[in-house]
Amino acid sequence: MNKKAIYKFVKKINSAKSYKDLIDITNECFIDITNAYASWIGLVNFDNNQLDLNKLKISNKLDENKFLNSEIKKIKQIMFDSYKNFEIEDINEFLDYASKKNKILKSIIYKNNTLGYIALISADSNFYKKNINTINILLEYISSKLEIISLYEERKKNIKERMEFLASVSHEFKTPLNSIIGFSDLLAEKNQDTENLKYLNNISQSSVYLMDLIKNVLDYARSEYSPMELKIEKFRPKKVISDIIWSFDEMRKEKNITFNYTLSDIIISADLIRFKQLVYNLISNALKFSKTNSSISIITYLNRKQEFIFEIKDNGDGISKKDMSKIFNFFTQVNRSQLKRQQGSGVGLALCRKILNAHGGKIFVKSKLHYGSTFWFTIPQKKSSQ
Repeated sequence: MNKKAIYKFVKKINSAKSYKDLIDITNECFIDITNAYASWIGLVNFDNNQLDLNKLKISNKLDENKFLNSEIKKIKQIMFDSYKNFEIEDINEFLDYASKKNKILKSIIYKNNTLGYIALISADSNFYKKNINTINILLEYISSKLEIISLYEERKKNIKERMEFLASVSHEFKTPLNSIIGFSDLLAEKNQDTENLKYLNNISQSSVYLMDLIKNVLDYARSEYSPMELKIEKFRPKKVISDIIWSFDEMRKEKNITFNYTLSDIIISADLIRFKQLVYNLISNALKFSKTNSSISIITYLNRKQEFIFEIKDNGDGISKKDMSKIFNFFTQVNRSQLKRQQGSGVGLALCRKILNAHGGKIFVKSKLHYGSTFWFTIPQKKSSQ
């Protein structure tokens, strides 16, 4: 028994994060532990209830042994046919019968569920007797780890299905919303001097907000199962940010909020559309949670690390310490019920982090409940251009 190889196996199996990792580690380490000529694993694919035969690991000793090569092919075919046509009890019985002398064939079982099998073969007629106890013990590690990986894979699958559903539903919302926005704007033009104008404007503004939310959900859903694609270009962030600030003028006037901003007139490289999303979401949040008759400060600059910095500070509700770690999670809202104010959707900040990760940047926050928040993000730049 190779104790060093066993220790190596236990250490490595704990680090396995996928089926492939587990198979590669097991095959490699089992050959080292037992001096087997070959090792392979078959795992059950529960989507079609068939056996997926995975990677076969062989040692140099097997190259010239035609009999053992033939035996491996025969066993692999028998096992494939067995999982396709027979009950699990019969398969386990066959494995016990065939496991002897120079072969070890064992089911991988967890909580009475057969997850597959493992096979080892050697030219040594005492191979089974020498190694069966060790293999039985190590199979416990494999079974439990395989169950953990299975749960993790199922969770990933569920997340992907949820995101695809969100993307599908959000897309269906866009068409009627565009009609609501369009017709409310047309009616507003024809009712400029009536009391209905403020109601029509409210319908249009609310619909635009909902459309922005839907776009954010679609963006986030896509980024969960495919990389976010960026179109990098050069632009002046000062003009982009100034235009976005101006677009919030009506909301600012309603709450009598003052904008104080100092924007460096530089040229940066980034995805312009994504940059606008970043700035829009952060300004929208600051206005949403700011108190009436307060102010919002914005500064931008290029730091010594050649990173573009955007910083926004409000005097609003603030965020408690226990909620700080949650705010960048998708569809997570901080608890503002006691403040009786409008709550966010839990999408904007999650999307901001996704966008910045794609740029190689980061987003930060410091806040104190009831005393406001400061958010800032960084986007790396190769060089500064004035």
